[in-house]
Amino acid sequence: MGRFDVAIVGAGPAGCRAAWRLARAGTRVALFDGSHPREKPCGGGITGRALDLVRDAIDISALQGVAIDDVTFEHASRRARVDLGHATRRTPQLTVTSRVAFDGALLAAALDAGVTLHRDRVINLSREPDGWCISTAETTARAGWVLGADGPNSFVRRRVARPLQREDLSIATGFFVHGVRSRSVAIAFEDEPAGYLWSFPRPDHLAVGVCAQADASQASALRAAASAWIARNVDGSFRLERYSWPIPSLREAAIEREEPSGARWLLLGDAGGMVDPITREGIFFALLAGDAAADSLLEPGDASRRYAERIRELVHTELIRAARLKARFFSPRFTALLVRALQQSASIRAIMTDLVAGQQSYRGLRRRLLGTLQVSLFVEMMKG
Repeated sequence: MGRFDVAIVGAGPAGCRAAWRLARAGTRVALFDGSHPREKPCGGGITGRALDLVRDAIDISALQGVAIDDVTFEHASRRARVDLGHATRRTPQLTVTSRVAFDGALLAAALDAGVTLHRDRVINLSREPDGWCISTAETTARAGWVLGADGPNSFVRRRVARPLQREDLSIATGFFVHGVRSRSVAIAFEDEPAGYLWSFPRPDHLAVGVCAQADASQASALRAAASAWIARNVDGSFRLERYSWPIPSLREAAIEREEPSGARWLLLGDAGGMVDPITREGIFFALLAGDAAADSLLEPGDASRRYAERIRELVHTELIRAARLKARFFSPRFTALLVRALQQSASIRAIMTDLVAGQQSYRGLRRRLLGTLQVSLFVEMMKG
């Protein structure tokens, strides 16, 4: 049994970032997680802006990720290649790394800062007059605050707020293709169900998967699409390892309703639905939430209110814009126009480079599209 200022459930990027920041400031932090670091079933792409956020805590060069040279966008029979030009940049636009390595480095930094790690799954969480009692099968601890950073099926969220609904989740499923290497990413837009397929090169394999809204798709059909893409595009001998994972993909109304904090609790990252509903990228927003949580708890006054304000400004505003564009973005007409424009226009390729890297916000996307003179694409985007 121990007494802590803050208990964090979940040792992914959000939880570890908050833990590292708080512990370095002298806060007594307990971190609960029975699985991290682990190889998460996802693409593994980490944008340059996300890497820049954690440069103060970990050695980026030691991650041994794959710096991506280019991205190929596909729709039906059309293909367009976009060069990311990472050789001229201090931080690559997009790096694909093992989540064991990335999450492990963040966790090691938190432990070095003085965080106490309990390698157990939390099985009970109950309120007390001055905070929380957190229990695992092996231990019980008490803390003034609890931070839920434990993914889309968050145990903490289920205790303090409404669970994410099926219509606000995506299914991501596919295969790790062992024995194949590359320095290129492939993105193939799918019309039915609306979504996209990806191939991301990890250091020693490809991560090939498809994602679509959970209430409009079945995992078996998505895996069949991934299998067909692998058969068409991957040569040589390889071994397939199947994976599946839920990803928050909130609708605009759901984001508007989100309450990221309450009486002595905060929700971070996937547990708070903080994932781009178009790209399904969440690492950057998870790290932002970790910093916002630490900043809010370290300042005097109402930490819950400050955290909610920061999340709405830093995260929710951008996610709402993405949610408004999502249906139009994945429509067959828009994706066909987009890939055609990528083939023809250097300006559109530059915009997509910045979107992939997280450097182009949705706030200025329509204005920037208008400036390219790709009128048909702009008109379709304005319908969203």
